[in-house]
Amino acid sequence: MDKKPTLAIIGFGRLGGALAQLARDGGYRIAAVTASSAATRDKAAMQHFPVWTDNAAAAAAADLIVLCVPDRRISAVCSELVAGGRLRHGQVLLHTSGASGAELLADARAAGVAVGSFHPLQSFADASAAENLPGSAFAIDGDQAATTAAAALAQSFGGQILAVPPEERALYHAAAVITSNYLVTLLATAQTLFARWAPDEVAARAAMLPLAEGTLRNVSRQGAKAALTGPIVRGDAATVARHVAALPAELIPLYRQLGLATLSLAEDKLTDEQILALQRCLQAPDNLQEAIS
Repeated sequence: MDKKPTLAIIGFGRLGGALAQLARDGGYRIAAVTASSAATRDKAAMQHFPVWTDNAAAAAAADLIVLCVPDRRISAVCSELVAGGRLRHGQVLLHTSGASGAELLADARAAGVAVGSFHPLQSFADASAAENLPGSAFAIDGDQAATTAAAALAQSFGGQILAVPPEERALYHAAAVITSNYLVTLLATAQTLFARWAPDEVAARAAMLPLAEGTLRNVSRQGAKAALTGPIVRGDAATVARHVAALPAELIPLYRQLGLATLSLAEDKLTDEQILALQRCLQAPDNLQEAIS
């Protein structure tokens, strides 16, 4: 069995803390963690991680270094590590940005370090990151030694590997935003509507979440196309038109845009007449009465 590299986490926040915990559970020795606040450093110490205050010194103590800092700070922290003069050939430096590839670490590459990106396709809205991370996908790119180290780290806690080249990182990150951020926005929009019939926001959320969770289970089991239900896949233009007529004006453009995307997904299950009727009520406000009748 190959010996695992020692690991330093630069930035012991939600993601950094989760990676440190899971890597340790997976057999990695955590040589150092750093954090910008005293409270976070105290939290790391309570979990028995070796806490360092000097990023460059912490990086020098490990074979594999993971920068878990905000995207805007990655290049600056990389420059800090290089300026410390203690990086060495054979080390691997990874960052966890989704929107950018290994190019952010060019200074370290010039110093002889293998560099790469290691982005977990997961949401870290609260302290449950360590629960959500196992089994997630990781987008990686970079030098061969870096991608090998990144893949091994992800696989140590059941991660799936996505090889995303630098020129496609923006597209990859957009896909992640649609999957997570825009899903939250859609659910928040639905919650606002359900709140009309519920006593409070909590009750509205409790009413709609079983539907959302059931839909995600169906997508997981069947795939998105097979999981599609509702009036569009049934070709029911009259119901769609009634939706448009009933919605608050500010939500109609969003409903129409999503409806047209759903229609593209469902087209092979519909007749030409059904498609035309749905297009009329999703594209042109003046055709609502025609679609209903």
